[in-house]
Amino acid sequence: MSKKPSEIACPKMELLAPAGSLPAFETALREGADAVYVGAPGFNARALARDFSLAELAAMASHAQSQGKRFYVAMNSLVKEHEVGAAVETLAFLAGIKPDALIIQDWGLLAIMRRFFPQLKAHASTLMTVNNSAIARHCQQQGFERVVLARELSLEEIGAIHQQCPVDLEIFIHGAMCFSYSGLCRFSSLHGGKSSLRGQCVQPCRRRYDWLPSGKRQLASGAGKGSGYLFSMNDLCGIEQLAGLRHAGVTSLKIEGRLKSVEYVRNTVKAYRLVLNARDASAGEQARTLAEAQRYL
Repeated sequence: MSKKPSEIACPKMELLAPAGSLPAFETALREGADAVYVGAPGFNARALARDFSLAELAAMASHAQSQGKRFYVAMNSLVKEHEVGAAVETLAFLAGIKPDALIIQDWGLLAIMRRFFPQLKAHASTLMTVNNSAIARHCQQQGFERVVLARELSLEEIGAIHQQCPVDLEIFIHGAMCFSYSGLCRFSSLHGGKSSLRGQCVQPCRRRYDWLPSGKRQLASGAGKGSGYLFSMNDLCGIEQLAGLRHAGVTSLKIEGRLKSVEYVRNTVKAYRLVLNARDASAGEQARTLAEAQRYL
């Protein structure tokens, strides 16, 4: 049964920051992130980044949780048959360090978790392309405690999913956008066999391209009037939408960027923390805070 608009909860939203390095991890916590997410070695959607060691993961989990922060591990690459054994070994280790949840997209991995590691909580990755309340409800029924919605959804669509399904909702609030539907893209595979769903995207959509006249194999000197970054999406910035997202029932605001610099993490977390802390202030104070946050961004 759907909820009435007046019954929609307005939760305190979690600010979730990326960490692709130890300095970024420390910076995110220091600047006010409520939670941090990192990649599981060998099984995350940023395989081109340096993997953390298992010892580093254990130390980060302990450090974050000792400060009352949440620690999530993205194990969100698709798992091939010959990798199942290694994936089980990784799950066994993660069960021992007790992260707050794993972010996954592989249904087989979820089945293994539910059977052998029921203490591990699961969040449905944005790579599962949850676009409506039916699949959100199905994810919840299968054991996911949170769903990371597809990045293509509008504010109205997010609110409608929340009305129809009580599962916790996470959305990307800031950072790079994918040319395709939440990473379901073969563009990278075309250019060198690097699969985006295997965490190897080389981002060919970020490159400069030229339109070639019919029958031409290359451009003459001075040609290329139609050239440009024809497939590149503008980055997402939702800092002005926080009130609407809160009302829509969003639980967690995720900043994209496990491949980004420490300075990016510092400024982005600081900006969103400022605005979140001022959400109940006067209109004038909110406007001043937003202006300050936009300078950081």
